[in-house]
Formats: sequence, structure tokens, C-alpha cells
Amino acid sequence: MAVGLAGAAPEPPAATHSGLNEFAPDRRDGQREYESALNSVASAAGLREFHDLLASEPHIAGSAGDMRQIERLASAFRAMGLETEIDWFWAYLPHPISAELEIVAPERKTLSVQEPPIEADPATAHPDLTIGWNGHSGSGEVTSGVVYANYGTKDDFAELRRLGVDARGKIVLARYGGNYRGYKAKFAEEAGAVGLIIYTDPADSGYMRGLMYPEGGWATAEQIQRGSIKVIPWAGDALTPGVKATEHAERLDPEMLDLPRIPVQPVGWGAAQAIMEQMKGAGVPEKWQGAMPFPYRLEGGPDLRVRLKVEQERRITRTANVTGTLRGTTKPDQLVIVGAHHDAWCHGAADPTCGTMLVMEAARSFSELARRGERPERSVVFGGWGAEEMGIVGSVEWVEGRREELLRKGVAYINLDASTMGPLFNASGAASLAGLVREVTTLVPQARDPETTVFEEWSSRSRATGAATAPGAPPRVQGMGGGSDHIGFAFFVGVPSLSAGSGGARGTAYHSNYDTLRWYRQVVGDDYEPGLMNTRVVNLLLARLSRADVLPLRPSAWAGDLRDLSAKLVERAKALSVQVDPSALVSATEAFEPVAQRFEAALRDAVARGGDSLERARRVSDDLLLTIERRWLDPQGLPGRPWFKHVYMAPDDDSGYSAWPLPVARAAVERGDAAAAQEAISALAARLGDIGAALEQAGAGL
Repeated sequence: MAVGLAGAAPEPPAATHSGLNEFAPDRRDGQREYESALNSVASAAGLREFHDLLASEPHIAGSAGDMRQIERLASAFRAMGLETEIDWFWAYLPHPISAELEIVAPERKTLSVQEPPIEADPATAHPDLTIGWNGHSGSGEVTSGVVYANYGTKDDFAELRRLGVDARGKIVLARYGGNYRGYKAKFAEEAGAVGLIIYTDPADSGYMRGLMYPEGGWATAEQIQRGSIKVIPWAGDALTPGVKATEHAERLDPEMLDLPRIPVQPVGWGAAQAIMEQMKGAGVPEKWQGAMPFPYRLEGGPDLRVRLKVEQERRITRTANVTGTLRGTTKPDQLVIVGAHHDAWCHGAADPTCGTMLVMEAARSFSELARRGERPERSVVFGGWGAEEMGIVGSVEWVEGRREELLRKGVAYINLDASTMGPLFNASGAASLAGLVREVTTLVPQARDPETTVFEEWSSRSRATGAATAPGAPPRVQGMGGGSDHIGFAFFVGVPSLSAGSGGARGTAYHSNYDTLRWYRQVVGDDYEPGLMNTRVVNLLLARLSRADVLPLRPSAWAGDLRDLSAKLVERAKALSVQVDPSALVSATEAFEPVAQRFEAALRDAVARGGDSLERARRVSDDLLLTIERRWLDPQGLPGRPWFKHVYMAPDDDSGYSAWPLPVARAAVERGDAAAAQEAISALAARLGDIGAALEQAGAGL
């Protein structure tokens, strides 16, 4: 692909630039011009070209297609003039060999484990597309009766026990949704199941939501969601926790890993229906009923027998991250990073490349301005991460290999995994970045409604759905959980991180062989306006983070966030009959807020005065703001999960996707340990007090 200017886009509508308080007054006009120029480079045509390039073939991590994808990314970065690195790593990855599923009694019937091609979409017949598979499944063959476990959550298995249903020795059927699929396998194995079948229910993603593909965008009876089911107490390569998985790294013994031992197989709802319509046991609780046209039952009865056979190989596999770096002029060692993974279960037009194309178009925008002589002060790293689909591997290996550098000089990370799935913007991430996100979204026109800004649409929708913190309040930037490449940056080295993007498409092809360019352009749209909207938001975020005199990180935002999180912790504790007293953290928060606000005001005033005051402000930014998020890191890590270091926010311990704010206290509440919860609350209060003292001291010197 040619990576020059790909079709000039109309210049974004003029807007009053919000913020810029972190820029010296004599630099603000120049920054406005730089931002306008960046977003005039970005174009829908450029996004479409990158999408064509990156979703051209299946490219599972470690495959021949993956190797070609790595070179495509590297070639594009080189053509832009960026410092390009192919960062190889050697990870313990799964590979599918075969899978079989059949009903053996009362009548034998073979069930499908791969989607058939769709005539209207030739890409679905690509020879490199695979069977449906759950990476890291155990290998084996079992024949048994069946038990239905709803979504396979911890609560669902507890409900089965309460109802007297024994999963021991049975094959469990569970539908997708409610938690990370790896926990479905974990809980099924803990319940004594000998196998697990995970299916997509039409109530969640099929005909109950709308027309199916190719007429609409929703899942057909044959559509299969693939996905990793790795659940271990660390992210990244399973055999090298905490260190990069180089070719000759010291590795754990694979036999020591608590990876799934039972065979696990994903299917479409057509295969699930063939089994479940023959079940004869007691009816399910009302909320467990899906949309297939018969009563769902808890057990199959003595006559229904199912055979499941899965064969996979786990082996050390070479793949790579690809980065393109635009080196900063005055602070080249400070790193602003934006990335998305490049591997996919199939073509990956939606997941991940509708996000990866944004990384590439942002890189093209910045590199074009660099050709014109305009470069940022800090370095900007554009990343394509490998093997994310196999358990968030590549980005974590990149972080682990640069741990000390990122602890000292990591400014921020923006994650763009599958980030353009419609026109409706949303963001989650560090509270200290929330103000910046709101500011830049006031400057970008809403996709398909150019008279409205992204911020206006986002705010209106937040108020309508109750997602705003209070009437008239700005939209909430939610806390980050798990499930994508921000994990290493946010939770291992404490780099403030943000996941930004948009949704609203009427359909899903998630992790299926139908995730093609045709599906994407039919369902999300072929105008690429949402992608252009998101690119412009990302460009502004990167421009301010990389060029501001003082970093646009606002620790005062922690105060409002902590009030809300403390209240939610108490609410959860009450629900579990655990007595906790949040007063120490509440008092610390009330004391912290005015200190942080005074610090931020003093910093802005110093920037505005210029001269020696500006230089002092820059030093405070470099010495304190750059690393302030790291003050939430505990070198010992979270109890039971020592790889995760962040005590303010972490992924939850039961679903894998959701956020667990104040995770040490929350984990103690979940296990009913009031004393440990109280100790964690006190530790958080003390930590917040220390941060406040550092801000007060720094502010006094301005």
C-alpha cells in the first residue's frame, strides 16, 4: 500500500479550542494550528486503505498470515519515515489440530464446529480460516450427559449447586456473555465437569437482536465465537511472568501451569439447539431462558449422550510486536504510546483492525507533519501488538522488556482495540486523563452529524442512559478492567491509560469467520466517518500529551472518583454482610481534593506567567506529574495476583473483563474478610495522603 497522503479530507469545522492551559500563552496559537493540520491530514480514504491492507487475510498469532501482517505494518511505518522496530518474542501459544462434536444417543448426529462459507461474502471461504476453537483448551475425548449452566458465571454454578444439580462427570453447556470465557472453563472444571461447550444464544447476539448476516449483521445459527480461555494470575506469556519472553528466557515448566485440562469447544446456537432441545431435566430459572424455541432445562436426562473431542498443541511460538516511533525534539526519552493488536482469529475486520487502522492513520498524520518540519517535544510510539488474542501477550512482553524505562518515562498509553464499531463515542481509563478526553471531544465533529460535537452527543447519551455522574455533569470516563492491551501499561507499570472508541453497530461478527470487510462495511458502514471521528480524537489526545509544556494529567480528578468508588465498595460490602468503615479514605479524599486543586491552579498560573515560572512548572511536570500514577503501585502486587501492581484499579477476579476499583479492599470484601478490607482502606488513605503531601510541596515551589 502507498502510505502517502491518501485523499485529502475536508478540514474539520472550526471550533473554539478547549483547554491548552498546559501550554505557554505564546505557544497556544501554534498548537491550535498544529492540531488543525493533523486532523486535516487524517481521512476516511486513508482509513479505508489501511483497513484493506490489514484485514486482507486470516492472521492468527504465529501463522504465516501473521508473519505477513507483521511485515505489512513494518513496511507502512518505514514508508512514513518512522523509527521502525520488529520486536520478536517467543511465547507459549496454543494451536488447533482438530475438534469433533456429536450427539451419540438417543440418535447419532454430527454437529458443526466451523462456519460454512456465505456465498455473498467470498472472504468467508478463505482456505486459511479455521475450525471454531478456544485457545488453551485441554485436549481429550469425553462422552457424557449434559448440564446447562446459563452463562457459566460463579453465581450460575452456585445456583446449580443450590438447585441440587451435579456437574461432576458431565459436559456443561454455557452461553457466551456475563464473564470472560476462561472463567466459564475454570468454574466448570472446578465443578467437576469433564467438558465444556460454549455457544452463542440468539437472545444475546442472534435473531432476537435483528436480522442475521448477510441480510443483517447478527449471528447466524452457525456463527462461532473463538477466544482464549487462559486464566492464570498474570498477563502475557504463560511461562515467563514478569520478564520478556525472549528466545532463550528462563521459563516455567508448562506442567506447573493451571491451564484448562478439560476439552472446551465453542459452537453456534444451531449446534447447541440440537443438544438442548433433547434435554429432559427440570426447567431453568426464568432468567436462564434464552431465545431458542423450547423450554431450557438444567439436565439432559439419562438418555442424552454427547461426545466431545478436542485436540490442540501448546508450543513456544515466535511472533512480534511492531512499533513506529516519531522521536521527540526536546524530551525524546518521554514516551506517549498508542496501540492496538494486529493478530486476529480470522480476517479481523472488526477485531482488531477497525482499531489498528486508527493507529496507522494517526501515525500517518503525525509523520506527514514531521515531513513538514513539525515534530512533538515528546516521542510518540505507534504500536501493533502481537498475540493479544492468546491472552494479552505481545503488549505485556513489550512492557516487561521496558519496565524500568516505562516506570521512569512512560507518559500515557491509549488503547484502540476494535475501537470503531459505530458512531457512539465512549472512553474508559485513568481518572487523571478524563478531563483531557472531555476537552478534545469538544473539538471534533460527531460522525454523520457534523453540526454536533462528539462531546455533545456523548453527554446527551450519558444523561439519557443515566451514565453521567449527576444531572448536568459531564460524561463519565469509567474505570478500566481487563481484556485488552492496556493491562501491562496500566496495572504492571502504572502508566496512565485510556481505552477510547465508538460503538452502536447493529450486529456482531465477534471472533467468527464472518468478521470480514464485507460484514464491517455493511453493518458498521463504508463511509469510515466513525473511524475518522475517532482518529481526530486520538490525534488531539496525542498532540496535547506529546507537546504540552506541562503534562495534561489532573490528579484532582481522583477525589471525585474515590468518593464514588468508596460508596460502591460500602454498597457491595453491605450486600455481602461485611462490615467496613470507609471514613479513613473519605477523610483523606476530602483533605486531598483542595490540595490537588491548588497544585493544578499553581501549575497553570506558572505556565501562564512564563519565564522562570514556566521553567519551574516544566521541572515539576517532569519530576512529579510524569510518575505520579506510579504512586498507586505496590511492588509486592495484589494478594494472590502479585503481577498486578496497581492498588487503585485492576481487572476483577471472577469475570476478567470488569473493573475492580480499590482491588485489595474489594477482594477482601468478596471473601468476607472485614479486617483485611479495613486494613486495605487505611492503606489507601495513607497512600493518598502521601500523594497529597508531594503535590503540596511541589506546588509551594511554583
